[in-house]
Amino acid sequence: MTRPRPAVLVLAAGALALAAGTAGIAWAGSGMHVESVGSRPTAQPEPSVATRESVNDETSSAPQAKDSPYRTLERRDATQLPRPDRAPRPTSIEIPALDMSAPVDVVGVADDGQVEVPVDVRRAGWYRFSAKPAAGAGSVVIVGHRDGVDQGGGAFIDLGNLRPGDLITVTTEQDRALTYEVAARESFAKSKVPLRELFSRSGPERLTLITCGGPFDPARLEYTDNIVVTALPVDTAADLPETP
Repeated sequence: MTRPRPAVLVLAAGALALAAGTAGIAWAGSGMHVESVGSRPTAQPEPSVATRESVNDETSSAPQAKDSPYRTLERRDATQLPRPDRAPRPTSIEIPALDMSAPVDVVGVADDGQVEVPVDVRRAGWYRFSAKPAAGAGSVVIVGHRDGVDQGGGAFIDLGNLRPGDLITVTTEQDRALTYEVAARESFAKSKVPLRELFSRSGPERLTLITCGGPFDPARLEYTDNIVVTALPVDTAADLPETP
């Protein structure tokens, strides 16, 4: 899949430099770091999420993108992946605190081992092997670009501004609007993202939003971190203690 290219705004030269690879717009040396706030509910890591443990997997020799902002675990034979159920999938997401709304596409795992992200940066993607809204358990994973040089700001460009208590509405195929309340906003170095926990289909029902974050590394042409926002269904969130 062709991904939007990043732009690095070189302040000294006042010029826009282009590079291929990771999607994003960043200000070199800006040190944009998002602090983690709130508390993410505990979930058991789930090793069956998109792993490459099958001996007969024809893609087992394919190189992994070590520094992908949406790096999955490792791929696994498709017969071992969770079977998608027929419950209504998410079709749109709205975040009033960010004045943001976006359609949600269905995405899977690309050949390079990354979770697919819509080419159009204004659209988000629901990972089809994650839970569905109102499933009662597991993580509903929606990913999105921060931005792209050819298209401007992406759907999740302001995700790092969300705080505990902010509301998110996810609408499903049956036009059912489900409201979630942000419980945590976290920033991880890409090598430290707890993927098995974030993608787990077990544990309490939760919405997991993921995008790029942190400063832009011009040497590696990528953002250094991932921003993860975890939100709970409003009925569940109301039972949680307030976060200072």
